[in-house]
Amino acid sequence: MEFLKNKKKVAFIAVLCAAVLAIGGMSMHANAAMKVKTYVAGKGNIVKTIEVNGNVVSNETASYYSKIGGKIAKINFKVGDMVKKGDVIISYDIDEIYRMVALTDYSYQEATGNYDSIIQAGGRSAGLYSEAKTTLADLEEKIILTQQVIDITQNNILEKKAALANEGANLQISVIDWADKPDSEEYENLQKEIASNAVAQQYAPELVTMQENLNALTEQLTSYKELKSQMISQKVTGYAGLLTNGTKEQVEAAKASNELSTQNTLSRYEEAKEGIKAEFNGVITSIGVNENESVSDGSFLFTIESSEDIVIKVNVNKYDIVDMEEGQIATASIKNKDYTGKVTRIEHMTGQGESANIGVEITLDEPDESIILGLETKVKVTTASLEDAITIPLDALGMDEEGSYVFVLNDKKAEQRRIQVGIRNDDYAEVVSGINENEIIIWNDESELSDGMDVRCE
Repeated sequence: MEFLKNKKKVAFIAVLCAAVLAIGGMSMHANAAMKVKTYVAGKGNIVKTIEVNGNVVSNETASYYSKIGGKIAKINFKVGDMVKKGDVIISYDIDEIYRMVALTDYSYQEATGNYDSIIQAGGRSAGLYSEAKTTLADLEEKIILTQQVIDITQNNILEKKAALANEGANLQISVIDWADKPDSEEYENLQKEIASNAVAQQYAPELVTMQENLNALTEQLTSYKELKSQMISQKVTGYAGLLTNGTKEQVEAAKASNELSTQNTLSRYEEAKEGIKAEFNGVITSIGVNENESVSDGSFLFTIESSEDIVIKVNVNKYDIVDMEEGQIATASIKNKDYTGKVTRIEHMTGQGESANIGVEITLDEPDESIILGLETKVKVTTASLEDAITIPLDALGMDEEGSYVFVLNDKKAEQRRIQVGIRNDDYAEVVSGINENEIIIWNDESELSDGMDVRCE
C-alpha cells in the first residue's frame, strides 16, 4: 500500500499545535491533559492495492509434430533452453530425405503410367453399360405391350369359354324339361346340341386360335424376359467396371489429386531439409524424440512456450475479488526485477477444494529474457486510486455501532466528529464528509479519547 504525503505537514502541525496551546495564556501540564498524536487533514493521493502470490506462465504454447516420416539427425536445444524465432530446433537426416523424395517421385510416375489403361478399361465398361441400358429400355416397353396383349387374349378365352359353358348349362336345363319324352325329336336335338357344345368348349376353332396366339405371346414374353435378365447382368458388369476403373472424368480427378498429393509431399520434404524452426521467441518445455530416432508422419516433436506473452496466474479470495476488475494495473517482482502488467482475465467460478479461490490472470506489459517460467512471485494489484482526496491515518479512525468517527483538536480539547469514509489502504482512509482540509486529527495509540477531553500535542 502507498500514500503520497506532503512533507510540509510535519512542520505545519508543530507550529499550529504550539499556537493552539498558547492561546489564552494558559499552561497545560502533563498530568492534566492526555498527550496525543496529531495529523493535519489535507489533500493527497491514496492508492489501494491487493497483494497475492502467483506463478509465472506463458500465455501462448505451440506443439510441433513431424510432417514427414524420417530420421532425426540433430536436436539443437534441451528442455528449458531459451530460443529465438527462426532457430532450428530439430534437424532431419538429409540423406534419408533425398531417398524418400526419390521413392515419392517413382510412385507418382508409376501411378501416372496406369491412367491410360484405366481409361481404356473404363471405355469398354462404358460401352457395355450403354448397350445394356438402351436395350433394357426397349425390352421394358416390349414386355409391357406383350403382357397387355396376353392379358387381353386370356380374357377373351375366358369369356368365350364362359359363353359356351353358359350355353351348355341352358341346354341341360332344356333336356330336363323333355326328360319325360325321350323319344321325341326335340329331346334328340337337345342331346346333339349338348354333345356339340361339349366339343366346342374344348376345340372350338376360335378358341383354339386364341389359345395358340396366347402360347406364342407367352413364349415371346419369356424370350424378352430372358434377354432382359442378360442385359441386366451386362449393365451390372459394365457399371461395376465404371465404379472400379472410373470414368474419364474420375480418372482425371484422381490423376490431379495424386499430382497435388505428390507435390504436397515433396514440398514437405523440401521444408524438412531446413529443419523444424521456432515460430516465436520462447522456452522449450518438452521434447518427445531422440537423435537418430526414426519418426512417422504426425509424431510429436517438441513444445515451445512463448517468452513474450507472459501472464501471472494468481488465486484471489472471496473478500479481495470484489475489488478486482479487468484492466487494473499490477506490478510484480521476478528475479529482483520489477515488471508492470494489467489484470486481463477473471474467472467466473471458484476453484475446487477447500480454498474456493477465484483464478485471475495478470498479463505483463514488457516481459524479457530474465523471466523464468514457473517461478512463484508476489503481485500487487492497484484496485483503487484517488487524487486530491482528504485523508486521515487509519490509527486515528474509530468505529462504533453508529459508524465511523475521529477526534479533532478544538481549543485544547478532543472533539468527536462523525465522518463518512471512502476507500482505505493499510495506512490511510479517504474522508468523504465530516472533516475539512487543514483540521487537526488527534489520537492516542494506547488510550481511548473521549469527547471534550483535555489534550496536549506530543
